[in-house]
Amino acid sequence: MPMITIKFDDGKVKDKEVIALSHAIIKIVQDATKISQVFVYADSPRIKIGVAPIEIFVEMSASKVSDKETLFQTIKESLSRWKKEKNFKHPITITLIPVDWKFDVNI
Repeated sequence: MPMITIKFDDGKVKDKEVIALSHAIIKIVQDATKISQVFVYADSPRIKIGVAPIEIFVEMSASKVSDKETLFQTIKESLSRWKKEKNFKHPITITLIPVDWKFDVNI
């Protein structure tokens, strides 16, 4: 299941904007990956030095990423469309991180 982490500068970006972005990026990643279980952790670090207003990190099992360039482009283009549709003005940095991890849920 993809895990999305959003780091944002709370001096520039409001919580309600991050909540809207969180819901949008979940849907975008679900559509791009065909994986329904996608979740977001979003926070603003207490200490911020030279940070972008919003950074999104999409982590998912490397085995689920057959073509990372195509997946990245799909996510990026969908996010760009959403920004235009919602008149979302903040610049966003996005990173796709295929991870070789092992996990278990509900232990």
